[in-house]
Amino acid sequence: MTKYERTRIIGARALQLSLGAPPLLPKEKLKGMNELQIAEAELDNGVLPMLIYRKKPNGETQVLSLSELNKAK
Repeated sequence: MTKYERTRIIGARALQLSLGAPPLLPKEKLKGMNELQIAEAELDNGVLPMLIYRKKPNGETQVLSLSELNKAK
């Protein structure tokens, strides 16, 4: 995952959380955390069910789930 994709995912999830979406981590892990920190923790723990769409130079679109990207590390 590129640093740009990571930033976009964290920003999108933090926005969802600030608009009232329920966190995907247990409440005891969330004490004292703001939306941005929660979004980063969710990404690091691999609980976000999001997809990344990558456009290739030949025009094709590659669709990857975050779990696939975490396995590739």
